[in-house]
Amino acid sequence: MRSLEQVLADARGELPVLRKHGQDVLADALERLCQEVADATEDYRTWLSEGDAMLRSSKGRYWLRSRFGDWARQGLARWSPRNSRAREYRALVVPQRTDLAALRADARQAARGEGAA
Repeated sequence: MRSLEQVLADARGELPVLRKHGQDVLADALERLCQEVADATEDYRTWLSEGDAMLRSSKGRYWLRSRFGDWARQGLARWSPRNSRAREYRALVVPQRTDLAALRADARQAARGEGAA
């Protein structure tokens, strides 16, 4: 089975062929669709090094590694293709630490009635 990255790359590879044959409207629609899919799946397609995953999550190496096997079987973690001794994790599966300062600022803004309508 092809990866999402490969499907998007192959679809984008068809754009010049469509345009060469005068199918500009179809090419434009396909290009927009590819971009929307890419935008919607950014966290799935983004691989984080173990160090970056630790920074993003505030979880330790042991916590990440204890989940590595299960995540790898699901396609959510892998051994790095650049360094076979390094682990990588899809951003989608790595929890993001809570930005308490931003939460407090949002709460103060909402209390003043300045929230988005």
